[in-house]
Amino acid sequence: MNLASILLGHAVARPRQPAIVDDTETLDHATVAAIAGRYANRLARAGVGAGIRVGLMLGDTPDHLILHYAVAWLGATIVPVDHRWTVPEKEAVAQAFQCKLVVTPPDHPPLATALLPFDQSWRDEVAPPPMIDDDSLPVMLSLSSGTTGRPSGSLVSHRELYERWISQWVGIGFNGGDRFLLSTPLYFGAGRSFGMSFLAAGGTVIFRPPPVGPLELIETARMHRATILFLVPTQIRDLLDAWNGDGVAFPSVRLLVTSGSAIAAHERRAVMERLASGFVDYYGTSEGGGISVLSPHEQLGFADTVGRPAFRVEIAIVDEADEPVAPGEVGRLRYRGPGVSRLMVSADGVVESSTGAWNEPGDLARILPSGHVQLAGRARDLIIRGGANIHPAEIEAALRAHPDIAEICVFGLPDARLGEIVAAAIIPKQGAVIDTAAVNAFARTRLATYKIPERVFPVEDLPRNSSGKIVRAALVKTLMG
Repeated sequence: MNLASILLGHAVARPRQPAIVDDTETLDHATVAAIAGRYANRLARAGVGAGIRVGLMLGDTPDHLILHYAVAWLGATIVPVDHRWTVPEKEAVAQAFQCKLVVTPPDHPPLATALLPFDQSWRDEVAPPPMIDDDSLPVMLSLSSGTTGRPSGSLVSHRELYERWISQWVGIGFNGGDRFLLSTPLYFGAGRSFGMSFLAAGGTVIFRPPPVGPLELIETARMHRATILFLVPTQIRDLLDAWNGDGVAFPSVRLLVTSGSAIAAHERRAVMERLASGFVDYYGTSEGGGISVLSPHEQLGFADTVGRPAFRVEIAIVDEADEPVAPGEVGRLRYRGPGVSRLMVSADGVVESSTGAWNEPGDLARILPSGHVQLAGRARDLIIRGGANIHPAEIEAALRAHPDIAEICVFGLPDARLGEIVAAAIIPKQGAVIDTAAVNAFARTRLATYKIPERVFPVEDLPRNSSGKIVRAALVKTLMG
């Protein structure tokens, strides 16, 4: 099976159903399949074939989404390259992953890697080349570190990516009758995967990518009767601040999905009462796919968890010797399933994952008697202050309830006497000013004294990776120079 063959099936079964909608055009499923074939032909003429790595460096457009399927058509491998990066960042990723070429806008500056400028003439290509029918071929290189540190990632095959989509369709509830509003970058793992997934399901993808304000997002969702919406927590908080209308902001949306960082319990109730009642947490990684799902009916009763294991996913909690911990104890989280890649790639080449069939996202967690997964922080983010182990996630959860805090990231800073001290970077809510003394007074009512942040940094933004998760190392580097 080649993933692009699914588009050809929809071209026959639902040719006139809208597949992609944006401000300039509406493309039905028959048209999208035809365009994917023409784009594949243009890539083939440039020397792209099975096993070739192709960088995709376009903006958040329908053509960019369709190009994912064009690369898949040829049995080649997609390497996501964020168009917002600097030229050296783009060059580093293209070189590290040995891209044969990078598809760019027409006016992009030269790179050492060959560029293939994209324009609308690609739609005039002739009939497509033969499709490569081998579902073991890698279709996607999912970056794990982005441009921080040495670029690395995992190779995801056609079969593994398809299994991830099945997990979304079964475990979250996506289907071919849905209208998905795409409002996050295609470079991000969720934007890319969900965009492709809804085309494969036979649904409709509505483009309203960033930058987009909360009221514009609401207007778009209502105008196009969106049924599924994926938002990162920052977007959700902006919407809660902006929406003052009657009823819910998204009356047509049956599922509002989020991922990337925790949503506080009081925020969950506000989301369901003011934005959309069908609120879903989807915990996963770009390298290994979905891990767990917290369904709408569990949002309040299990607000301190990330839900139960996703469809066909097995989760284990282990100690440093890779042995299972006692029920309810904290340990390293690992998971496996049919969508988890076993091939890791870096500048050194392709190697089998050191954990075999298991993927380890680096999180500490426990499993509750109900089967729900409760995160306890990042293993590498553990702060050791004067010999005491401190989990940043615990402090973040306590301080998110502060009325002036929109988002928070807790991390350790070196200290000559204690080894490390606790620090916090805080994005204030709109119109609020972060006062360190007030934050710490609030913290004292919820945390032990040694867990209270000793340094507080008000910030406007937090650095994130391709999954939307905060990169603490990049944050510390920025703050400390």
